[in-house]
This record gives sequence, C-alpha cells and structure tokens, in this order.
Amino acid sequence: MLKQTLYAVALLLSACTQAEAKNDILKECKMHVDFETSEQVKQWRAVNDGVMGGKSSGGPRFEEGQMVFEGVINTNGGGFSSVRRPVTQGVLAESDGLKLRIKSDGRGYKVTMRTNIAYRGRLVSFQAPIPETQAHEWEEVEVSFETLSASIFGRPVRGAEFDPSEVSELGLILADGRDGPFRLNVKWIKNCA
Repeated sequence: MLKQTLYAVALLLSACTQAEAKNDILKECKMHVDFETSEQVKQWRAVNDGVMGGKSSGGPRFEEGQMVFEGVINTNGGGFSSVRRPVTQGVLAESDGLKLRIKSDGRGYKVTMRTNIAYRGRLVSFQAPIPETQAHEWEEVEVSFETLSASIFGRPVRGAEFDPSEVSELGLILADGRDGPFRLNVKWIKNCA
C-alpha cells in the first residue's frame, strides 16, 4: 500500500512539473497561434492571385486542431495562393523570428508579414522562405527575420526596412512557379524571446 501511495505521489509531482514547464514556455512566447478555438480559426482568410486576374485556388480549412492550407496553383496569369490573419501590433517587438510546426508536401512555402511600410500607396510584404522539410512528416522549423525580403506583388522593393514591432498581419504564401495541387498542414506558429 505504501509503495502504491509513493508511486501515485511521484506521478502527481511529475505531472505538475510538466505543466509548470509548459506554462514557462508559453510565458516566453508573446504570440502563440494555434487552431484549437473558433476565435483563432475565424481570423484566417484566403488571398489568391484572382486579385490580379490569376486562376489559382486555395485557402484554409481547419480539422483536428490544425490548419490545412491547400489548393491548386495555376501560373497562367498569376501563380500564388496565400492565407493571412491580423496580429496585435507590438506582439513581435522583441522577436528575431518565428517557429512553426508543419507537415509539408515539399513545395516552397514562405512566411509573409506586413507592417505600416508602404511603397507607391501599397503595403509592402516581407517574406521569408520556410525551411525545407521532409515531405509528409511533422517537423518544427524556425524562420529568422534576417531572411525576410520586401516585395509588392512579387516584385522586390529596395530600402524597405522590417520592424518587428510594427507587424500587423501574418500569413503563409505559395508562389513557387509550379502548377499543381499543394497542401501544408500547420499545428502552430509562435515567436519566442
């Protein structure tokens, strides 16, 4: 009986320690985007190349606590599909990158962010490639803000400086120049100081 009681106490202490460790990690992350609640899910929207006459399709759907970004790229007249959501300005102020848990199909996805920087009346998009992963396997990847480049409609913009404290929109985009279906599963996106 004493052995069973000691074992139960040990299990309880272990569970408490794990819960505290998880809370400590979440405290370090000012932004933690997941897909567990309707509040998180409803913030995402699709933006495809139809805005410039293209024929690609795609967007988010949500299942089992993850976002599935999927569709078909058509490079005739456009060639991109993206998903976006607003973020609270200042939430990335002391960050130097993002972490994502993804399952990719092996195509060249990018993280995209917008700030208050505009060029010729249009907001500049800051994009960085998501590191290549093994296709169809869950992996955690990091995207450094140092790898961001500025563009508008895929055309480079010189002199636009990225300020993480001004980020107001976060997204994912596929514009890899290849026709065909795509699928990217995302479990979470976060920044950690």
